[in-house]
Amino acid sequence: MGMVQQILNLAGVLLIPSGVLLMILGRLRWSRKAILSGVAFLVLGALLLVWMHFVLLWQVDACLDSGGQYNYEESVCDFE
Repeated sequence: MGMVQQILNLAGVLLIPSGVLLMILGRLRWSRKAILSGVAFLVLGALLLVWMHFVLLWQVDACLDSGGQYNYEESVCDFE
């Protein structure tokens, strides 16, 4: 997995708890903006994680469609 993919995965993982904390804080202070920001962070984090999962799936699918074998350890398509 490349460095950019790892950073995007980390961002997705970190956005979800941030969103939950913002929603809790917004609920305690009755702040509509904080609640909406929390929901936005949750949705963005979830979308990032789902998108990164599907990027890997599409890479593997393209490799198999072209007649290769996907090497998960090195994240490359091997043609033998």
